[in-house]
Amino acid sequence: MAGRPALGPNSLRRAESALRAAVALTPDIALASQALDAVHAYVLGSVAAQQALRRAEQRTGLSEEEWQRSVGPYIREVLAAGEHPMLARRVLEVEEPDPDVEFAFGLDCVLDGLAARLVR
Repeated sequence: MAGRPALGPNSLRRAESALRAAVALTPDIALASQALDAVHAYVLGSVAAQQALRRAEQRTGLSEEEWQRSVGPYIREVLAAGEHPMLARRVLEVEEPDPDVEFAFGLDCVLDGLAARLVR
């Protein structure tokens, strides 16, 4: 997913199109390129995390829910010790987010940050 860029005609057209869109936000080509890199890095990181979860399910044969049930006794023991109050709050008070909602939230944060930066 990462490494040297492909230099075929489709990849070059995609890069040109993306840069054209980014330059519409800032005339600074270096800043436009950095903005695209930031979005690209966020997307790749999100995809890598999702792939890691899928590989873990395949490797262990346990779904996410089955894995959570299997580690439940250990997590309850850790939380009961009281040494990790923020983790306890996270586990007890927050439902697992929908992956699509979680991705959209993170992407919104990246885009909002870029918008604030590009306005300067």
